[in-house]
Formats: sequence, structure tokens, C-alpha cells
Amino acid sequence: MDNKLELIKSDTNNLNRIASLSNSGIIITELQKIIGGSKIKAAILHLTKDKIGAQELADAIGINIANLAVNMKPFLGTKGYVVEIREGRNKYFLRSQLVDLIGYESAEEFAPLISSWQSKRGGQA
Repeated sequence: MDNKLELIKSDTNNLNRIASLSNSGIIITELQKIIGGSKIKAAILHLTKDKIGAQELADAIGINIANLAVNMKPFLGTKGYVVEIREGRNKYFLRSQLVDLIGYESAEEFAPLISSWQSKRGGQA
């Protein structure tokens, strides 16, 4: 029974990957609308590649934590580009596999913004 469940999970994941790859143009366009020319929003997706705490994310981006929610909102919820994880009183963020599948960091639409943000922050992250 466990083997069948794992097979179903694997097949579902593969179908999701195929759908994501075939819709990569749409995903990139949506992310371009969300990010615009914002280095902060580009950095959010870059830094949430691995699970990161809210305060750590705000510090890494270089903004006050009070302003984090405004910048995070377009990526959360039904968009599903970043997921909010609550563990007790702590809040963490992790970007979805969709962002990885389009090659976010190397995409010509976003790489210059990420690079510019890193230069501004002294090459961090």
C-alpha cells in the first residue's frame, strides 16, 4: 500500500512539473507583473529558495520587518509562488517549485534585478 501511495505521489509531482514547464511563459509573465522593476521583490524570490524566517528575510533584503508583508503579499495566497509556513510563533517563507522549474535565477527577465540587488547589498546571498 505504501509503495502505491509513493507511486501516486511521484506521478502527481511529475504531472505538475510537466504542466509547469509547458506554462513557463505564463508563469514568467505573471512574475514580471508582480516584480516589475522591484529589486526587493526579485530578492524575495531569490532568498526564499530555502526556508527562511520572516525576520531573517527582512534583514537580508534590507527592509524593516513591518514592511515585509506588503512586499510578500503578491507572492502568497492563490498565486502560490511563495508559501508561508507557521511553526509555533515563528513564520517562515519558502518559494514553490514553480519558481525553480522556470529557472528563476538564470531567467533573463529576473537575473539583472537579482544581480543589481546583490551588488547594492554588497554581494550578500
